[in-house]
Amino acid sequence: MATQKINIPKLGIFLGLIAALAAGLLAWVSSSTEEAIAANLQKKTNTALKQVLPPFDNDPSAETVQLDAPEGWPIKFYIARNAGKVVGFAGEVITPEGFSGDVTVMVGLNPDASVRKVIVTAQNETPGLGTAVTDRKLQKTLSGLLSGKKAADGLPPNRYLDWYDSQKAGSERWPIIKDGEKINAKTGATITSRAIDGAIFAVARTASDHMKELISQK
Repeated sequence: MATQKINIPKLGIFLGLIAALAAGLLAWVSSSTEEAIAANLQKKTNTALKQVLPPFDNDPSAETVQLDAPEGWPIKFYIARNAGKVVGFAGEVITPEGFSGDVTVMVGLNPDASVRKVIVTAQNETPGLGTAVTDRKLQKTLSGLLSGKKAADGLPPNRYLDWYDSQKAGSERWPIIKDGEKINAKTGATITSRAIDGAIFAVARTASDHMKELISQK
């Protein structure tokens, strides 16, 4: 029985064509979805800005400043205006100090660099522990339903994140508090709590240090 010889050159050309076709297909898929992904990210950012900032009539996404925190983390600041006057800032930072990796935090600031509101926009922390510190989920209760009350500014409360409301950054990070009426750390999720604390401090401290630069942006 004759043994069929393999035509190496033809096989190479065939494999090359398949590889080129696959590469082209992947490039087309990436190109066709890139715009949609960017639009979704922008929509998410715009929602976050509305949640942490006071009412504004400009487009904060069109007025941004990139600054580095003392920790070396880049922070993107969004400037909010109303009738031409600066009414607040929002700083977005990614901290690598989370228990399960990076945590992205959006911090709304008042014009005096005090914290207005904080939300976590991306995280992979432990469900039930780390997420208790990072997530804002509206808890439905019988009393709440009967009273008809809604979360302030449409933002569900989180006792750990809300601790920072009105706080100003000093020379050092805020203390980690686990006990008392107001706390900013959860037992069993100290690493996540410290990561959030550090991220908020980085934004508030950087804004305070560069306030003239932020205010003067046009």
